[in-house]
Order: sequence, then C-alpha cells, then structure tokens
Amino acid sequence: MTPLTVLAQRATVSGYITDQRTGETLIGAGFVEGGTGAVTNAYGFYTLTVPKGRHSFICSYVGYAQQTININLQRDTSINIALVPEGTLKAATVVASKDAGIKSTKMSAIELPMQLIKHTPVLFGEHDVLKTIQLMPGVQSGTEGFSGIYVRGGGPEENLLLLDGISLYSAEHLLGILSIFQPEAVKKVTLYKGSFPGRYGGRISSIIDIRTNDGNLKEFHGTVGIGALTDKIHLEGPIIKDKLAFSISGRALHSFLYTPIIHRLADKPVNYYFYDLNGKLTWRISDKDRLFFNVYHGRDLFYYKDSIEDSFPFYKDEDIDEGIESRMYMSQAQKINIHWGNTLTGLRWNHVFNSKLFSNTTLAYTRYKMHVGLDIMEGMRQKDATTGEVSGYKNKYGFDYNSGMRDITAKIDFDYNPTPKHLVKFGAEYVRHTFIPETAGGFASEMSFGGQNTAVDTVITSGNKILNGHEASVYAEDDFMLGKRLTLNPGLRFAFFHTQGTPYWSLEPRMSVKFDFTEDLSTKAAYSRMAQYVHLLSPSAITLPTDLWVPITDKIKPVTSDQVSLGFYYTGLQGWEFSLEGYFKWMHNILEYRDGTSFFGNSANWQNNVEMGEGLARGVELFIEKTLGSTTGWLGYTLAWSDRRFPDGSINDGKWFPYRYDRRHNISLVVNHNFGRGLNLSGTWTFASGNTMTIPERETVVLTPDGRIIEMSYISGRNNYRLPPSHRLNLGFSWTRKKKRGSAVWDLSVYNVYNQKNPNFVFAETYSKTGANGVTESRVELTKLTILPIIPSIGWTRNF
Repeated sequence: MTPLTVLAQRATVSGYITDQRTGETLIGAGFVEGGTGAVTNAYGFYTLTVPKGRHSFICSYVGYAQQTININLQRDTSINIALVPEGTLKAATVVASKDAGIKSTKMSAIELPMQLIKHTPVLFGEHDVLKTIQLMPGVQSGTEGFSGIYVRGGGPEENLLLLDGISLYSAEHLLGILSIFQPEAVKKVTLYKGSFPGRYGGRISSIIDIRTNDGNLKEFHGTVGIGALTDKIHLEGPIIKDKLAFSISGRALHSFLYTPIIHRLADKPVNYYFYDLNGKLTWRISDKDRLFFNVYHGRDLFYYKDSIEDSFPFYKDEDIDEGIESRMYMSQAQKINIHWGNTLTGLRWNHVFNSKLFSNTTLAYTRYKMHVGLDIMEGMRQKDATTGEVSGYKNKYGFDYNSGMRDITAKIDFDYNPTPKHLVKFGAEYVRHTFIPETAGGFASEMSFGGQNTAVDTVITSGNKILNGHEASVYAEDDFMLGKRLTLNPGLRFAFFHTQGTPYWSLEPRMSVKFDFTEDLSTKAAYSRMAQYVHLLSPSAITLPTDLWVPITDKIKPVTSDQVSLGFYYTGLQGWEFSLEGYFKWMHNILEYRDGTSFFGNSANWQNNVEMGEGLARGVELFIEKTLGSTTGWLGYTLAWSDRRFPDGSINDGKWFPYRYDRRHNISLVVNHNFGRGLNLSGTWTFASGNTMTIPERETVVLTPDGRIIEMSYISGRNNYRLPPSHRLNLGFSWTRKKKRGSAVWDLSVYNVYNQKNPNFVFAETYSKTGANGVTESRVELTKLTILPIIPSIGWTRNF
C-alpha cells in the first residue's frame, strides 16, 4: 500500500476546546481515543488525524466533566467542544494527570492551575504566581520571603518571563515581596526547567509562560476584593456575544492605610505606592481567525520630602558692646521621587489554514523604565539689626537618573500535524532591543543677594550611549512515535545576535525521549542547549529598581548552558502521581561581580568589574502529588549542588566555590483539605538549607615601627560561610458563601505560624581589641535581621 493510499484512508478532526460557561479556551485539554490523542495548544486548538470510520473520542480537562464525542469520520472535520465545569473532579483529574505525567514527551515541565494558586497561603494573604512556583522541586527563593526565582542552580536573570508570549524584564513589587501578576487576570501558568521546547530561547535556566484570561464571551462577570495589602478588581464580558469579549483587571496598594503608618515609623512624609493594570480584547472573527490585543502597565512609586528651618542670633564686632543682636535664618528642603515599572502591549492573530496547519503571529512592544529624581533647596538669610540690610543666598540643586530598555518583537509560530504520529512545530522571531544603561542630568542654580547680587545657573548632563541589539531566531521540532512505546522529540533552534558591530550566533539542539514500560510507568531523558544574550547587573541579594540590563559585548560573550536530565514517572496508584528526576547542567561564560562593586551611576565600565567563568549544577528532584479526594497536595524534595569557577584565577584563585544560592536541601509540603459547604483549609511547610556568603574569618590590625597601620583580613575562600537552615509554616482558611449572583469569599491566613526567626538579611560586623604589643585582633560576628515574623491577615472577595 503506497503512502498516498494510506493518507487517502485517513481524515483529520480539529477545533477549539472551551469552557461552556465563559467561552474561554482551555490550554492543555485532552482529546483522545485509546492510545491516540492530542492536546490543545496555547490557544485551545487541537488537531488529530485518524483512519476514516466510526470513532469515540474522550475530551477532558482538569476540573471539567469529561465528554464523549461519537462521530463517523469520512472527511476532514472541524468540531468545537465546550466542556462543563464539574464539582467532583474525579474523572477529569485522573485523565489529565496521566496525560501530563505519561503521554507528554517533555519532562521538567509543570502546569499550575489557578485554583491551586488561589488556595496557597502566602504572605499578607496575597496569592502569588511566583511564590507558588517556589514550592516546586528544583525551584527556590533567593532571600527568605521574597519572590525571586532560582531554578536548578541558576540566577534570577536567567529566567524568561512571558506574559501572553511577550517577555518581561521586571516582575516584582515591594522590592520582591509581591510579583506583578494579578491572579484574577491569569488563566494558566507553565514552568519549564529543562527539556525546553524549540520555540523558547534567550535564557538558560527556565521559562515561565503565563497566559491571561481571554474574557467571557457569554455573559458579564466580575470580582472585587480587599486584602491586607491591596484592593483589586476584575471585570470581563461580551461586547458582541460569542464574537468579541473584554477582560480588565486592576490592583493597587492600600495607600490610605499604609501611608500614615509609614509616616509615623519614619517620622517623615514618606509615601510608597504600586499598581497593576491588565486589559485584553478577544475577537473571534471566524472559525479560522481570532485576534487578541492585550495591554499591561504597572508602576512602583516612592516619594520622600523633608525640610528643616532654624534661626539663631549673631553679633557684629561693633555691636557687641551695645548688645545689638542680629538674626540669621537657615533653611533646607529636599524631595526624592523614584518610580519604575513595565509597559507591555501585544497583538496576536490565530489562523487555521486547514485541519492540519495552525499559526499564531505576534507583534509586541515591551518597555521597562526606572527614574530617580532629587531636588534640594537651601538658603540663608541674615538681617543686620543696625543697618536693616538683608543679605544671604538661595541655592537649588537637582538630579535626574534614568535607565531602562525597550523591545519590539515580531514572531510567527506554526503547528503542523501531518499524521497521527507527528506533530511538527516551527517558527521565527525577531527582537529589536534598545538598552538605556544610565542617563543622568543635573542642574545648580545659585543666587546671592545683599551688596552685589549674583546669579549662576549650571546644567550638567552625562550618560552612557544608548545601545541597540538585534536578535533573530528560527526553530523547528517534531514530536513523533516509533512503535507503541517510544516517542521522540528532536528540535533545533538557530539564534543570531548583533550589537555594537559584533555578531554572535548559536546553534541550540534539543532532544527529548520517552519510553513507556507500561501504561502507568515511563521514563524520559532530555538534552537542551540554551544561549542568553543579555545580562543583569545586580550586586544585591534582592531585586532593586537600580538593577541594569545590558547586552553582550565584544568582550563579554553570550552565556550558554548544556543540560541533560533523566526521569521516571508512575501513576499506577489511583489519585497519586510520582516522579523522580535528576539533572546535570553545565554553564559557560557566566559572570561574577567583583567584591565591593557598585553599578549605580557607574555602569559605563561594567565590563571591567566582572569576570567570566563556568558553572556546574546537578541535583535530584522528587515530586509526590495527591490529586483526588477531599485532601490533595504534594511533597517536593530537592537535593542539589551549584558551583562556580573562574579559571583565570582572579576569583578564589581559580578554584571551584559554591554559588551564592547553593542550597543543599529544599523541602516543600503543600496540603489542601476541602471540608465541603465552602470551607477550605490549606497549609504549606518549607525547609531550605542556608545560602552562602563571604565573610572574613578574622581581621588583624598591625602598627608597624614606622607608624603605619596595616589591616589584614583572612578569607579562606569565596562564599566560605553557610547560613543556618530556614523553615516556615503558613496556614490559610477560606469560607465561600454562595449568593443570589456569584459568591463571597473570606480568606484568613497566617504567615510563619510558629514565628521562626529566619534571617532575611545578614550583616558582618567587626569587633576589635588591641593588645599590649600593639597588635589589634578582630573578630567577625554576624547580625541577622528578620523582617517577616508571624503575620496574620484577612481578605474579602466578592464574585458576581
């Protein structure tokens, strides 16, 4: 039988799978028959080619009642399926868990349902996407209580954050305590730690793909809420029923509540504020074409104002005997304002060419901007009591500092399903980067009066050259079966980056292999090569608005990584999933900043302040998840090492040393219990080995015979001290009451229930003692600062 004859005996069924109530597309829904099936892509589209004839397909998704589709398939057919949400998740959960754990070729990928994120107890009761990701094996936080993400031995700048497929460069509020992603606006979150799909590139450690709600095409709904930190609102509904829908979300800090507290603590007029705005339009033009337009805008704003006024008497020499007193008046006022944040907008077009070929085209703009403004006014006025003459001066100084970056992106992605055993994905992307490392301007206005009046105005500007970078890439991958047990997913990505007259290119092969021992037991292996063309200059342990993004240069090469991983997966016990993964990751051309380096206002020579080296990360990750019953949750454990070496000997004499965020053990336990009648209890317990830091083990001050003082410090090696382990228990309780329209939810949470004093920051202090011989011996002691003790919080949400 010829290949053409075989193809003539087959037909393709394709379409969209949606939520029946809202019309929202479902990402990752299963459409299967026996051992053959398909999963919807990031836009809810599926396609499956099978022999002609009668078929009975099962369509399923987590939290929805599965649906059986009976059809006599004689030609290519389009079927759109609407699933109904289900109260008892038994059938849907089991099928979806098997699809995720067994049938997918990709490994080290975790999908987080929004219901899970909304039931996870966190700081201040603010449900947070990134902090839930921190509870996954292979992921850790950098600083206790903050939302920084460190994946498999990598740094925070090595994670690609995507909002509807568009990259973001800063994702934190409150210096990292809260992320910018408002849960009410988010539909699905997927984390990739390894086995990276070919369509992703530009970072070496992880991909965090966040998809937002498209908007309700059926009827109007909304949410308003008041939490311990923020007020929030979410509105969605049809503009044209079943055709055009909108989704709008907003969130802001309780400035009216916290501003008086900050004023009282600081005894100064200090203000801090942040907000997030999300908007999206979805237009279903036809069964073949859909258009999406989305916007995000968020800002953090800090404002400080202070003023001092004083007066005092003075006497001229000739007036002392007469006791004639003159007065001098001094004044000073200063204002500081800092604001930073992201702006993002994107236009996407889905097109179905035929039942086998699907495309998505994206045009996007991203901007991150940081501004610091400082104004100082000072003056002096004195009045001569004898002559009545007034003299003095008034000076005004100002300083403005700006940094940021902009991206303009164009890309196209294709899904092609030529046969039941092949799913081909390919595409291309171009990004024009504009880097604004630092620009600064200042002015001085000086005026004196009395006698001879003078006025001098000075304007000073400085800044680094704005840099442009051009990044282009193409990719292709094929997921195909060899027999009934073996599935392969080879892929290849070619990337090119050009900046300052210097071109770089990289070839990034990807390969995933899956072998099914039985229906419930499988093993997977993967290899991925990744390249990164941008660096984040951040000497601090937390994310600061002054961190700078800069491109590679003719001296600083791209960062690359090679990762191999192996895993075993078992779902034979109903309602449970087990996985065990191990990995090795080699990193090349990574940067380490020299001790004492400051980049604020001095990034022009940043290349001279860093060294390039290599890294090695390896580890084992255990994940046990319970998916059925009134009690669900998971246990995650990670055993990991992450080391660095700089062969030229400039750091640690060229020897290997542990990375700053090398943590040997990480444990996360998450439990959620549904009592029924709207009552839900959840808890998380985490344990983590301490981070490392560099401290002098002793210091000696020697007084030489010629009178010179020499300070000598002894440090055995880079990151020679490990902090004690940290652990914490969080509890959350929610009560949902149904209303005539919608529901009301009360949330009570307690962060750090047993008030564990985990250090958020650590400072090294030196204490000295001088002996009779003139030698001063010093000892180093660590001061641990805890800013997140036990914190209860309460919140209220109204859904309508």
